[in-house]
Amino acid sequence: MELRHLRYFVSVAEAASISKAALCVHISQPALSRQIRDLEAELGLRLFDRVGRRIQLTAEGRDLLEQSRAVLAQVDAIDKRAKALIAGTVGILRIGATPQTMQSMMAGFLAGYARARPGVEISLTEAGGVRLLDLLLHGDLDLAVSGILPGARFASRTLFPIRLLAVAAAGPRWKGRSTLEIAELAPEPLLLLSQDFGTRQLFDAACRITHLQPRCVLESTEPHSLIALAEAGHGIAIVPSTVQFMSKMTRIMPILQDGKSLGTWSTVSWDDRRTRPVYAVAFVEELDVYSRRTFPGKQFNGVAPPVPQPPDQQASLTSRRRS
Repeated sequence: MELRHLRYFVSVAEAASISKAALCVHISQPALSRQIRDLEAELGLRLFDRVGRRIQLTAEGRDLLEQSRAVLAQVDAIDKRAKALIAGTVGILRIGATPQTMQSMMAGFLAGYARARPGVEISLTEAGGVRLLDLLLHGDLDLAVSGILPGARFASRTLFPIRLLAVAAAGPRWKGRSTLEIAELAPEPLLLLSQDFGTRQLFDAACRITHLQPRCVLESTEPHSLIALAEAGHGIAIVPSTVQFMSKMTRIMPILQDGKSLGTWSTVSWDDRRTRPVYAVAFVEELDVYSRRTFPGKQFNGVAPPVPQPPDQQASLTSRRRS
């Protein structure tokens, strides 16, 4: 049985005439009669009684008419959905981001995106950058926004710089300081993000290069907990510039390594082995524009040297041109 058989059956039933239905479905009357006989033979049922020049649905035909209409309605709905998916006006987009990026940037961006594309449903996942890239690798996310440069594993778009910041309780000790060399953290009790965060891995790598053995007094997955403890004088919190700072009772200082800003770049990544829907491509483009206009940590641009461009920046630009 093919869909055309059902369409022919419904047309004949609604027209109550082979000749009239043939005009509607644009085939000859003999051909339509043959299609109806083929359908009856395949089903093993008589669908129409032929009384003189008129045809009428049998009891079995009346029963199958409603189901045939329902099937055709579903097919039409699938066709309309497919066309909307091609146009990028509907779909489900699975986005992952770190907690601080979700709060400081994604929340504002997603509000505007939802207004512009109300038919695209956004599914959100919050995790550290390492976990996000694992989810992307296994196909559980369409896009991942993190501070971990994905390298050759994924295609990506570079968004904005992320600085590593030292957050200490406000007081005379750090008064007048705008930046802090990483070596100055050697004697300090440190409040660090967990190893799942890319900026923590970056900090650990910088400590190894400078032969610094950090005194970690707490690891956490929640940067605001670290900041609260730092404000209370329990140590210095090391957090990324994607964090939203609410309190004015802290001193926030970009961390330098040999006079250069210690940091990375936020990227939005995707797996090029998988097909990206139109609305995912549009999401990347719009997020890029939004993040360049306003990104967390922009206020530190005039305080510390620029964060060095990632080594794969040229590849990112090439990917941008392709997309």
